[in-house]
Amino acid sequence: MELKKFEAPTLAEALQVVKRELGPEAVIISTRNNKGGFGLLNKASVEVTAAVSEESLEKKRVAESRMAPEQLARLKAKPAQKVIQAYDILSGSRLERSLRNALVSNIAPPKEKKSDGRAPVQARVTQRRYVDIQDDDNPAEVASSYTQDFTRIQNPNSVGQMVQKAQARPQTQQQQPAARAPVSSSQNAILPTLLADLIDTGVESELVKELGDELKVVIVREQINKIDIARHQLARILMSRLRVAKPLSERLRLPNTPRMISFVGPTGVGKTTTIAKIAAELVIHQRRPVTLVTTDTYKIAAIEQLQTYANILRIPLEVCPTSEALDNLSASLDPEAVILIDTAGFGPKDDNKLEELRDTLAGIRSETHLCVSALTRDRDLAEIVRRFRRFSPDYLVITKIDETTSFGGIYNIGVRSQLPLSYFTMGQRVPEDMEVATKERVADLLLNISGGQI
Repeated sequence: MELKKFEAPTLAEALQVVKRELGPEAVIISTRNNKGGFGLLNKASVEVTAAVSEESLEKKRVAESRMAPEQLARLKAKPAQKVIQAYDILSGSRLERSLRNALVSNIAPPKEKKSDGRAPVQARVTQRRYVDIQDDDNPAEVASSYTQDFTRIQNPNSVGQMVQKAQARPQTQQQQPAARAPVSSSQNAILPTLLADLIDTGVESELVKELGDELKVVIVREQINKIDIARHQLARILMSRLRVAKPLSERLRLPNTPRMISFVGPTGVGKTTTIAKIAAELVIHQRRPVTLVTTDTYKIAAIEQLQTYANILRIPLEVCPTSEALDNLSASLDPEAVILIDTAGFGPKDDNKLEELRDTLAGIRSETHLCVSALTRDRDLAEIVRRFRRFSPDYLVITKIDETTSFGGIYNIGVRSQLPLSYFTMGQRVPEDMEVATKERVADLLLNISGGQI
């Protein structure tokens, strides 16, 4: 345990010094107001006595040594809890300890620390951590921009092919007994670097630790010493935890696939534009009969926008504000026609409107896609999915992925909700700015394996 005193003009400034010098895991022993005696001007000051464990100091030292100065500065501006999470992962303290345990069967007991002759600190350390004045009430905001830079892989044929190459490593290497293999410095550096990259893009710290546990087993088993190979293996693990839908063109070939497809979600996420893109794909490339439907009678502009797309594609548009109107429409159309249903956007807390919409859609047999924006914070995404569960969504559409650089939310909501991803949209062009969701695409967004553009 290390005990230090800090003095500053105000308590807030003193706490900032404690945080900078001892790290975010420091605890406050005592505070005292000095009426005079600080600095040359003899002004009032605050004296803070703080303590921190040697393990926490070492974790802070190792983590900060792995960051560039500008990355470290950005990290230290984050709330304390996020700095702690970053130090845990970047120091690799837990992960490297587990790695060594897996690699070496008999580990020598730790050497006892030599006494420096000082008496042990007898002061009672309280459990109250100092108040971090940078803290906010938004745990969904992610710690970002503090990873170490590393070489990206240029011009691959595809992410999927690269992952397959990583999986196809020689069996002789996989069969080597890992328990007696030496721990290389490169192996120790690989894991913290890749996990920091995931944190940087917004993957939840709990999910990062789960991925790290699985990746470290692979690193040990296959004796991986190169970060590009480890990155491919991490992509494989990421993809194994996601669900994606089969392309709509394939699903429509199946006799049991509903021909009515509804799109629900909050206002402003791009449902109408997404429907137009899917309609264009079906009409232009698959030559299928399509009818556009809207239940949204709240906004004239929404009907006019959909009517514009219908005129361009030369397909009908129907306004069906009730379940009876939807029933009558489905009975009157060609059985092979695909009916794309646009709905009004409501906030996730507007329960009355959401219940009305559920009643409207309840009488039809449809496939339901929940549309959410990639710009939405993790906490809000989770709340949206929870509130829209009343519609029993089959799939998840992620919109506006071109407007963010933090793609971790896509992985977070995909894993947390276990809803298959169906489409990604980016931009306003119809139908170009849309793609069928794939696991490879998510892995590439998070790890930038291809080094390409969105």
